[in-house]
Amino acid sequence: MTTNISELFNSVLKGARSLPVIALVQVTFFRLNSYFVARREVGANRLASTEQFTPYVDAQIQGRVVKAGSMEIVLYDHVKGLFHVKSRSGRTHRVNLHEKICTCGKTLIYGFPCSHIISACQHRCVDFRLFVEGYYMTKSYYDTWTPLFHPIFNEDEWPLYDGTVIVLPASMQRFGSGRPKSTRLHNEMDVREGKTPITCGLCKQLGHNRRSCKNGNQVQ
Repeated sequence: MTTNISELFNSVLKGARSLPVIALVQVTFFRLNSYFVARREVGANRLASTEQFTPYVDAQIQGRVVKAGSMEIVLYDHVKGLFHVKSRSGRTHRVNLHEKICTCGKTLIYGFPCSHIISACQHRCVDFRLFVEGYYMTKSYYDTWTPLFHPIFNEDEWPLYDGTVIVLPASMQRFGSGRPKSTRLHNEMDVREGKTPITCGLCKQLGHNRRSCKNGNQVQ
């Protein structure tokens, strides 16, 4: 799960790594703002159209409803809602509607009903939407993206800084010019990292500079 969250941040901020600090903050700010604006609009539209769940869950449930229609149902206890459900592949699962569980485990993992529970609900005329967790509701989706980013003032309008001045110890100071060499493992996020091929200012060929150019006389 930690890896998935990291990859999520990487996908949003792809291309921002290795930028100068100010540019990095600006890219992060404006990209997150556009991310929130787009999803806030989706949430508002779904609320206006009385859609009950998020787009992802709607699509998943529709697919599972189709799959549930081909399953065989055996009722064991109508009070507890205990069922034996057999899929087309021949695999069987036990469903307990009272406890909202199925032995496939998908309902517990994903937070919305699996095809076996949907099939059992249809057999007993129970609304399977009651098995969807509240955080998948359209209102929860909209509330997640409700916070606003506010426009940044021009730099000459910023208030004067009146706080602690941090001075780095000598061991943390970097001496010399140029960007420090990166030691991290690169992935698809690092589209700006890596060495840029050297181009000669005289002959315009790659792999050497003006000082080491052997074609200088020919160009002149």
